[in-house]
Amino acid sequence: MTALRTLALVESATQLLNVVEWAHATGETADLRIAVLCPKDSPTRGQLREVGALAAGSGLNVDLVDIRALGSGGLLGGVRLTRSLSAAHRVVLGDPFSGLIQTLLPFVRAEHVVVVDDGTATWEFAACVDSGAPLVRWRLEARGATPRAARATRLLSPGAHRTLTVFSCLTGATPVGAAGIVNRYGWTRSQGVPQVRADEIDVVGASLVETGVVDRAAYLAALARLAARATGVRYLAHRRESENRLAEIAALPNVRVQRGRLPVELTLRQGPVAAHVITFPSTAAHTLPVVLGDLSDDATRPAVRVEVRRVEDAWFTPSTGSHARDFVTRIGTDAPARPVLEPA
Repeated sequence: MTALRTLALVESATQLLNVVEWAHATGETADLRIAVLCPKDSPTRGQLREVGALAAGSGLNVDLVDIRALGSGGLLGGVRLTRSLSAAHRVVLGDPFSGLIQTLLPFVRAEHVVVVDDGTATWEFAACVDSGAPLVRWRLEARGATPRAARATRLLSPGAHRTLTVFSCLTGATPVGAAGIVNRYGWTRSQGVPQVRADEIDVVGASLVETGVVDRAAYLAALARLAARATGVRYLAHRRESENRLAEIAALPNVRVQRGRLPVELTLRQGPVAAHVITFPSTAAHTLPVVLGDLSDDATRPAVRVEVRRVEDAWFTPSTGSHARDFVTRIGTDAPARPVLEPA
């Protein structure tokens, strides 16, 4: 049997979307298999099914691999996946920080690896590869890194026996010695022209409270202030936000909560979208200006204004370290989205 040319491994809808963007941007849609390593949580699985259907509709081969399942099903899926990994000529990864991906890396024999955006963590990936530090998520302490995370850095570093390409919409996300391709979200933008509404603003949620980085009360207070200045707010929930947290947000005056079936980039591109979009420091502050930037009322004025509500120092929880604080600050200050200006 002829060896598969390209195998992609993804665990979230955002990763899957960016593999689709890479395939269409580079023309590598043929002989590509996208293996979706199904997570356990329902919101993520639901989004993966929706994006997977769109990807399949564009001619891509998308397979669901329930590698985390208990019993023989998960074991058989794992055996088949490791064989495919060993045979692939090129491997595309959605999350190099994933423990599951790091466990599978030793089976990779491909001479070329592509890493696509899994949010702003791509910055941290580049920093770890350049410094030789273990691949540990930015909000965690590197001193607790496992040998697996250190091995992942070695296996993904570009060198004589392996080339690395990073596909990203972020600036400064390509390690030294790697090739960089800009993600312009051409496939997402081809999904249609959304209706632009002016009756309320869209606020894009973040997982900063769920990950323990930002204080819950400070986040809710910031949302309340945004809602007080608008006729209405549609809050687009992050997939990691709990039902209890969303109930608190929905109880705020002028706020309605929507849990999307797609990543926010596709949700807003398909529409409707508000003429004013506000995001907290997250990947959306970098992707949405690209995804929505071609919409305009005329030749000079954008139809959708995207702004970022930066995190203030007082919002951070006491347990949030300096590296995580600096990283969140960078997400806001380096974003192409303009900062929200609040009255004193």
